[in-house]
Amino acid sequence: MNYDVIVVGGGHAGCEAALASARLGLKTALFTIYLDTIAMMSCNPSIGGPGKSHIVAEIDMLGGEIGKHIDKYNLQLKHLNTSKGPAARITRGQADKYWYRIKMKHLLEDTPNLDSIQGTIDDIIIEDGQIKGVISDLGLKYKASSVVLATGTFLKGRIVIGNVKYPAGRIGEKSAEKLSDSLKKNGIIMDRYQTATPPRIDMRTVDFSKMKELHGEDSPKYFSLFTKKENNSNAPTWLTYTTSETIKVAQDLLEYSPIVSGIIETHGPRHCPSLDRKVLNFPEKTNHQIFLELESKESNELYVNGLTTAMPPFAQEKMMRTIAGLEDAKIMRYGYAVEYDYAPSSQLYPSLESKKIKNLYFAGQINGTSGYEEAAAQGFLAGVNASRKVLGQSPVIIDRTEGYLGVLIDDIIHKKTPEPYRVLPSRAEYRLTLRFDNAFMRLLEKTKEIGLVSNEKIKFLEEAIEIIKFEVERINGINISMKQANEVLKSVDAKNKFGKGVNLSELLKQKEVTYDSLALIIETKTLPTFIKNQIETIIKYNSFIEREKVQIEKFKKLESLKIPEGFKFENIIGLSNIAKDGLNQIKPISIGEATRISGVTGNDIAVLLTNLEQIKKSIN
Repeated sequence: MNYDVIVVGGGHAGCEAALASARLGLKTALFTIYLDTIAMMSCNPSIGGPGKSHIVAEIDMLGGEIGKHIDKYNLQLKHLNTSKGPAARITRGQADKYWYRIKMKHLLEDTPNLDSIQGTIDDIIIEDGQIKGVISDLGLKYKASSVVLATGTFLKGRIVIGNVKYPAGRIGEKSAEKLSDSLKKNGIIMDRYQTATPPRIDMRTVDFSKMKELHGEDSPKYFSLFTKKENNSNAPTWLTYTTSETIKVAQDLLEYSPIVSGIIETHGPRHCPSLDRKVLNFPEKTNHQIFLELESKESNELYVNGLTTAMPPFAQEKMMRTIAGLEDAKIMRYGYAVEYDYAPSSQLYPSLESKKIKNLYFAGQINGTSGYEEAAAQGFLAGVNASRKVLGQSPVIIDRTEGYLGVLIDDIIHKKTPEPYRVLPSRAEYRLTLRFDNAFMRLLEKTKEIGLVSNEKIKFLEEAIEIIKFEVERINGINISMKQANEVLKSVDAKNKFGKGVNLSELLKQKEVTYDSLALIIETKTLPTFIKNQIETIIKYNSFIEREKVQIEKFKKLESLKIPEGFKFENIIGLSNIAKDGLNQIKPISIGEATRISGVTGNDIAVLLTNLEQIKKSIN
């Protein structure tokens, strides 16, 4: 059986990769161990949050699916950090775990050019350093021009609960035992990580009167710019806390923790520590937040967010009895950890293609990342670039000035982390430029290049951008009197007052003043909220945005200084041995990329620049 692109894995990375490839017109196959768990949310059934919201908006803008899908199949959406600056504002969605999975499966099955196949891939077929296909556990050979590996936690996966450890990629599902060995045999370096999840409980056994009920919004800010919904689902979540008794019980039972006993030796995500890890690291803190979140409107299961643990069942039961409202809660699924193989991403190009095996792409947790959004972003880009490779087109590269997607990929390739990587706002240098609400302005040219978004939507976005530019320029060109300015300030109950006439932009920079406020003194247009938000942000934060633009220009200049393919770093006199090792491993394609490699100093960059300049002169 022959395909243009084969995708191995049916999680969030695999779904985006397969959809992107098929929608670009390539004959695509998606292989997964179990078809009924496509797009399964193994841990917290939520999408969004700091950094993650930005990535979802970017995938949506480029033509991916996750943003539209969570907008449709959620229990609750909430816009967060509204009192903070525009760079911090985000949306978080609580997915309906059942419908999200079922509808994604339907979508894949209904997509032209795409076959969904249940099967475990044991081996890859390599000829002359290039992938030619895969072999299943049934011995069936499937040929392909490009392959995307999006295997999640299934490569030699091991479930851990207390002192029990057994092969599985997810609880109740078998692991993929042979593919790792095939990758190693072909020169791919593999390592181990672990992640964990909390117990699920029966909501009918919870005393909600002891908890605080929390709600989302009826008309939230959606992830996708193209979502049209009058009202959104608004199921509650509940907040409770651990107590000093919880901590004492956990301390007394720490000997049974697999991270204390040594059964778990691998590193897990620091941003989502288990309760036993919290007790070890912060023994003085007793009131850890515990959020109870519905898994689906089709189920009575509640996700106990904040109680992640792989301690044995009796310990999980005993800790839970000490939490307000959970004294009589019945556990339906016990928390567990899973250890798995991954391939460090220093072995990849920014296109996510392997440096060792041509036309082989890696996406998601196999790259050492954590999170549905991070996986979906990599899957989308890998699917696009695997397809473009087949079509003879150059890869699409997002750099760190263009999106959080670029920050993610640049970081996992160049920066070593001791635990699964998660996107965070603190990792992005240009946060004010890379806002959740302006992905359509940042990435429109890349969207056109990829070709997955309709011409109608492209035209709509182009017109929106033109309106924004026109209105910003118009407002900057209008001067108003002191009387006019103070009239507007009075109308919005602002405390500040002007002592003289000002430019209209200075009035809009006042915290309380919006674009619509200006209608009192000038003619304004009836515009969609997302357009008005951009006009306000660009003007209110102009000086900060301009400062970032200068930094971005410097970044772009270094990125434009290309390093020839096959450049022999080991021959350069003056480079440190650490720098030579890092440069030879990563094989950067530009000076900008070289600056971000661990161990490469400013002096090493200066030496590189000098040598490249000498090479350039000798050629000329």
